[in-house]
Amino acid sequence: MKLVQGENSMIRRSDIDINELLLRIDKNNRMERISLFIWGVLMYSISFTLFFSNNDIVTGGSAGLANIVNELTGMSMSLFIFLFSLVLLIVGYIVLGKSMMIKTIFGVVLFPIFMEFSLVFPKIIDLSNSSMFLIVFFGGIFMGLGNGIIIRSGYSIGGFQTLYQILYKYFGISIGKSTLILNGILVVMGGYIFGITRVLYAIIGLYIASVVTDRVMLETSITKTFFIVTDKSKEINQYIIENLGRSATIMKARGGYSNDNKRILMCAMPTREYYMAEEIMKKIDEDAFILILDTYEIYGGV
Repeated sequence: MKLVQGENSMIRRSDIDINELLLRIDKNNRMERISLFIWGVLMYSISFTLFFSNNDIVTGGSAGLANIVNELTGMSMSLFIFLFSLVLLIVGYIVLGKSMMIKTIFGVVLFPIFMEFSLVFPKIIDLSNSSMFLIVFFGGIFMGLGNGIIIRSGYSIGGFQTLYQILYKYFGISIGKSTLILNGILVVMGGYIFGITRVLYAIIGLYIASVVTDRVMLETSITKTFFIVTDKSKEINQYIIENLGRSATIMKARGGYSNDNKRILMCAMPTREYYMAEEIMKKIDEDAFILILDTYEIYGGV
């Protein structure tokens, strides 16, 4: 065991190598995750090109920024996305480390390719006579589905996702807040270029996409609460603190049948993180009893 002195507490580190465990899980499910990721990126690219950029509606992320740059300079959106994401990938490698960037390299290359490929769909599918509300409605649904699949795969398309992680690490701005701020700036810029009406449609599309991502692909609530009955509370607590950047409450318990002393960890985290967390916890303690609840409101805490 190793002791790590924290700012407010002392964490007893176990001999379990969490990074090695993460690599092992990724290796076992790699083909399944890559297939999911490819399908998600393709769906996301087509939805953006067919429903949004083709109608001058600026959504968030590197694709939304590419839409603005394309309008101002004529630069290819796919080329801009690749160069922008590549720069952030290099910066992320320097400030976030190698492990954070490994799963991003594939997306940095794949996303621009699919964006270029998806340009053929507006030529095949004519939506010029369709209601703009229906366009953003279905665009939001397909974009949300694609984004949800990408999240579940555990991989990333880079770009703004890397920027969000940097802002969180060095400025303490949560990923949710940084997403809202940066995407809000892009939507306002899009409104300045394409008109205020396009801003309203962009807000509708982004809202629908976020609802689909969180409610359909990531189940019902945006937050999950774990109750973990385990004999390896120190190891799981170490993973929660060091790898998820969150905290857990540890409670004493006694088995009703065995009468053995147990530890129960309670931890709340965004639904987007819970898939990988659940898998890791099962690997750390295969005999753990894990109860996962949908959580709709959280008050207090630090």
